[in-house]
Amino acid sequence: MRMLLRRVAMVPTILWALASLLSMLAAPLPAAAVPLFANGQGGANCALCHTVVPQLNGYGRYVLMTNFSRGLNRHLQMMQNRSLPIALEATANASHPSPVGLPKLSSSLVQWISAGFLGKDFSYFATVPMVSGGFPSSSVDQLWIADNTLDGGNGSLQVGRFATPVFAPWISQSLSLSGYGIASMQVGSNAATLADNRWGASYTQVGAGGLIGNIAYLAGNGPIENAFATGVEGNAWSASLQFLSPEKHWSGGLATLFGSNLNSGGTIDRYSRESALASYDIGRFNFLAIGTIGHDTLPLPLSTESSTSKAYSLETVYAARPWLHLDTRYERINDGLGSTTTNYIFDAALNLRPNIVLTVEDLAGAGVTPITQYQLLWAGPWFRNRMPPGTMQPAPDVQGLSAARARALENGRSIFYTGKDLAGVRIHGPDPLRVYQSCAVCHQPTGAGGVRLPDGAISAQLGPHAHMLDGMGGSPSSSSMAGMPGMAGMGSATKRWSVADFERAISHGVDNTGMKLSSVMPRWQMSKRDLHDIALYVLTQLHPHG
Repeated sequence: MRMLLRRVAMVPTILWALASLLSMLAAPLPAAAVPLFANGQGGANCALCHTVVPQLNGYGRYVLMTNFSRGLNRHLQMMQNRSLPIALEATANASHPSPVGLPKLSSSLVQWISAGFLGKDFSYFATVPMVSGGFPSSSVDQLWIADNTLDGGNGSLQVGRFATPVFAPWISQSLSLSGYGIASMQVGSNAATLADNRWGASYTQVGAGGLIGNIAYLAGNGPIENAFATGVEGNAWSASLQFLSPEKHWSGGLATLFGSNLNSGGTIDRYSRESALASYDIGRFNFLAIGTIGHDTLPLPLSTESSTSKAYSLETVYAARPWLHLDTRYERINDGLGSTTTNYIFDAALNLRPNIVLTVEDLAGAGVTPITQYQLLWAGPWFRNRMPPGTMQPAPDVQGLSAARARALENGRSIFYTGKDLAGVRIHGPDPLRVYQSCAVCHQPTGAGGVRLPDGAISAQLGPHAHMLDGMGGSPSSSSMAGMPGMAGMGSATKRWSVADFERAISHGVDNTGMKLSSVMPRWQMSKRDLHDIALYVLTQLHPHG
C-alpha cells in the first residue's frame, strides 16, 4: 500500500516534467550552435555551419578544415571565451533488435566541449567524455591547438589529437548514426582507419580559388600519457588536396594515407589508402560520393599474402523541411580478405529545436537482420542570441529624432547584430535554407571590417566612408580591386556613401562607384523597410575610427 501511494504521489511530478518539456520545445526561441562558435559570433543559428547537428554544411566544413582560422570573427570569439569557455553535449542511443550482448539502451554519451581562440592567432578544440569513459577521461576524444600565423595567415600548423585529415570535414561529422563504414573499414590486424582520432601534427595550406592542401603525421589514438606512442594503428602519413569553398556548389578532393603497423603476429604490415571524394550542394539536396582503394602487405598474422581492399559510398541528404532531413546512403566494402559488406542506410533527423535532434535510422544489409537505431541529441550552450558584453555599439541616441527615424535605427541595429529585424524575421541570401550569421560577425561590431573570409576575402570597413581593406587590414588608395575575385572590397575611402548606395550594395552587390562586390558578400533579400533601416544604421551609427 505504501509503495502504491508513493507511485501515485509521483504522478503530478511526472506530469509537470512532461509539461515543462513540451513548453520548452514549443517556445519560439532559436537555439545557437555548439560548442561556443554561435555565441561567440553574436548568437548565430546552428544552420550557419550545420545542415542538421552534427552534420556540417559547406560553410562548416570550410571552418573545420582551416582549423577555425577562416570564417569566424576571432575578436568576438575571444570575448565570448572570457565568460563561457565550455559547452555540453549529450546523446542517448537505442536500437532494435539490440546488438548481441548489449542492453536495449545501447549507449549514451555526455561530453564537455571547449573551442575558440587563445589570442587571435591560435585556435583550439577539446572534447572530454564525462559518461563514456569516466571523468576525467583517460583518453580525450580530441585535443588540439593550431598556430594560424604561417605564410601570412594562409598556413595553419595543428598539433594534438585530431580527426584523420583524409576528408575529415565530411566523415567526422555524420548525420547517420552508424557513421561511414567506408571510413571505419579495418583490414585484418590493421586497426588504422580514416575515421580515427589520432595524435600527431598536421599542416594546412589555404590556396587560391578554394584549394586547400594538407599533410599530416599520425601516431596512435591512446590516452594523453601515451600521446605519440604507436599502437595497433601504427604510424602513418597522410596528404590531401581538396577544393572546398562554401560559395561553390562543388567540393571534394584526392587524398592518400600510408604507413605501417605491427600486427598481432609480430610482423609489419605496410599499408596505403588512396581516396577520392566529390560533393555537390544545390538547394535542398546534397550529393556525396566517396571511394577508396587500399593495399596491405601483411594484413594477417600467419599469412604472407597481401590484400587489396576497395570501398565506395553514395549518399543523398534531402532537406524535406527546415526541421526534417532525410539521409539515404548505399555503401559497399570489400576488405580484400574475402569479406564483402553491403549496407543500405536510411536516416530521418527531426529538429525538435535547432540543438535538439531526434534521429531514426534503418540499417539493412545482405544476409543480416535489419537494425533500427534511435538517438536523441542535445547540445548546449547555456544561453542564446547574446552578443558578448562590450562588443556592441551603443544604442542610437534617439532624443530629438522623430518616432519613425528612431524606430528605423532600432530596427537597423537589430538586423546588424542579430540578422533579424525587430519582428523576428531573419534576413537571408539567395539560398533561403542557408542561415548566415549577422552583419556584425563579418564586419565586426564597430564596422571596422578586416575579418578573413572564405577564398581569402577580407571584409570591408563600413560607415560613411566605407572601403575595402587589404590583407594587412590597411586601406588601399582606391577601390580598383573591389570587383576582383577573392576581394570583399567596397567603395572609395574618399567618397561619402548615401543610404541609397548602401541599399544597392546590400541587395545587389554594387558599391558606390558602380563596381561589383565579391561574391563572398551575400546579396541580401529583405523587405524594403528592413533594407532602408539597415542601410540607415550602417551609414549614420557606425564610426570605426571613433
